[in-house]
Amino acid sequence: MSKMEDELKEKLLSDLNESQKSTVEDCGNNLYITACPGSGKTRALTRKIAYLHNLYPNSMKKIVAITYTGRAAEEIQERLEILGIDSDNVWVGTVHQFCLNFILKPFSWQSLRISRGIRIIDEYVTEKYLKECAANLKLKYDYRNKPNLKLTSEAEFLETDENNLKLAKAYHRKLKRNNEIDFELILTLSLSILLRNPESCLMLSRTIRSIYVDEFQDTTEEQYRILSALSNSNHDIKYMFVGDADQAIYTGLGGVVKTKTDLEEIMPIKFFEKTLDGCYRSTQDIIDYYSKYQQQPIRIISKAEWCSEFSIIRYNDEVSKDELPEKISDIIRQELDRGVKEEDICIASPNYFILFPLIKELKMLLPDVNFRSQDIYPIKPDDLNLFYKISFIVFTTVGKRVWLRKKIASEIIDILKNDYGIRFDDNFTALDLLDLLNSFSSSKNNGLEYLKDFVYQLFIELNIDEDNSVELCRSTREFFNKAQERIENNDIGVELENFRNAYDVKRGVNVSTIHKIKGEEYNTVIGIGLLKGYIPNWNNVIHDQDHGKCEAKKTLYVLMSRAKKSLYLFSETGRKTASKNDLVPTEFLS
Repeated sequence: MSKMEDELKEKLLSDLNESQKSTVEDCGNNLYITACPGSGKTRALTRKIAYLHNLYPNSMKKIVAITYTGRAAEEIQERLEILGIDSDNVWVGTVHQFCLNFILKPFSWQSLRISRGIRIIDEYVTEKYLKECAANLKLKYDYRNKPNLKLTSEAEFLETDENNLKLAKAYHRKLKRNNEIDFELILTLSLSILLRNPESCLMLSRTIRSIYVDEFQDTTEEQYRILSALSNSNHDIKYMFVGDADQAIYTGLGGVVKTKTDLEEIMPIKFFEKTLDGCYRSTQDIIDYYSKYQQQPIRIISKAEWCSEFSIIRYNDEVSKDELPEKISDIIRQELDRGVKEEDICIASPNYFILFPLIKELKMLLPDVNFRSQDIYPIKPDDLNLFYKISFIVFTTVGKRVWLRKKIASEIIDILKNDYGIRFDDNFTALDLLDLLNSFSSSKNNGLEYLKDFVYQLFIELNIDEDNSVELCRSTREFFNKAQERIENNDIGVELENFRNAYDVKRGVNVSTIHKIKGEEYNTVIGIGLLKGYIPNWNNVIHDQDHGKCEAKKTLYVLMSRAKKSLYLFSETGRKTASKNDLVPTEFLS
């Protein structure tokens, strides 16, 4: 090992505790890691990637890290960039991105379904297609009782209701005619390719050195089967699953918590259990409070520098929803006066629809305070959408996060080329696309119109029009129609600053759903809407009371464990059910 490699190794390990260091250095075993909130999970994962890359700097075998969200992937990539790790043999992204990049695109010729190219539709187009299919079948479409659109890897339908099954079949026929797939089919088709083509599965598995799965408690059965197929093809791949069963709040979306024994049953390999102990985020008072909601009896000790500092833990079930904005604005003012930064304050709710009116009121009450929210931006975040990627380049600052802008520009070229048949010169690169987009301008103050100017200027430069790119132009119209509907339905501001804030993840008070802030941390957390029917959700209570109770505790655990020093909780009065009955505080808070 060279002197430079020794120095990097020392840098990677010097500020880790013993459990983190043990996790990073163990590259020879398959690991099952339990990590409590604030235990340095992301740090350990990032350092392990860098450490393994340092051991094999010139190898072309991939080190793969699979995250639950695109934002989590970006954070890991940013940390790797700081460590000087910028290599083709390191890949970080969501499982859907992994399936697209490593399975569907390289092996599309092995599936009739995508052999003519891959065009992915979003939930907006899915909803549109379902309505059209229902009308053609003379069925009444009920968005509250949507058909199960998932297929098995053998292309069998899972829906059992007769009318919903007719609708699901018509929907999939329409996708086939249009040569399109939806979000769920990305995983289904990937699994089908791996299971039906052992040679291709073996070929792919031999290009991978390690696969690290972040937030394993949010992994679905289909995703486990994809990882299992790769493991069965190549036993030399080293796996690490890291997560926390107490934060499994995506079970409604198919998330499954598998134990070490469960993993060993589906993969022909042995796992070693480790624990990342200690919490470097919260005071001990905050930890003791949220520990009441644990499912696993693990004692969490604060190792934060401020572990014994004064904590604020307040619960209010008397303030009305109409008084709530003023109450929260007072809290924000107090926190800012105490020296807490805007970006270190978070307002979180079990659902997004009560956030829209709240943030509008707060902006009027606190005109000098910045707010941000993934849930109320004009353009819904979608890491697989071409136009979301273009809007990222348009609305982010030139010269900042250069590595990410280059990566996204490369993905834009790839989608235009492979999914829509747009031709580029052989020497056209991601930097060329960035230079092109950076050279455009618009005088529009409306963010959506501003983005349209950039998209149409790009189309002119690339010779894209209705005559030669019918599908791309159709997708363009659908994207802007969807954004316009989102703006109108939710009364979202169209100012340029509102669009730019969508991509500035560190600026302003964050207003978000509880599910979206998992993995994040703030000095001050303000939880609202802590009401029965929201926590737990009515549907979960109706179908399974035990599941509803478990879901409620995990949701509260995730919410509270984001806070470092201050926690304000509200079960506000005045909210009602669809049948106009008063919602009451969730029974799990006191």
